[in-house]
Amino acid sequence: MQRNSYTLIKSVSEGEVAKIDVSWSMERNMITDFSINVSVLKEDSSFDVYRVDTKHGYLHEHRFWQSLKPKKLDMGYNEAFTEKKKEIMKNYKKWILLFKENSSGFYG
Repeated sequence: MQRNSYTLIKSVSEGEVAKIDVSWSMERNMITDFSINVSVLKEDSSFDVYRVDTKHGYLHEHRFWQSLKPKKLDMGYNEAFTEKKKEIMKNYKKWILLFKENSSGFYG
């Protein structure tokens, strides 16, 4: 099994950056496990904003500005990995804004 990963750092606003961590395992050209996490870094703190992963034995996503509970996804791992990477790159700034609006009690 081959394990791969990378991290992207994207500017969001003055003093804030988005960190996008991507990791996956492959076997015979099929994704067997993956995780994509979007967090916002502010000063010396990190806040998880969005995550999609296959941990806990099933594919699910967390939209932390909406709920702490995961939402189960009904799609194949290869399809989810490709589609969710596109969705994240298109929406991460909007998601961070939503997170900040809905999490001001601990985001500050």
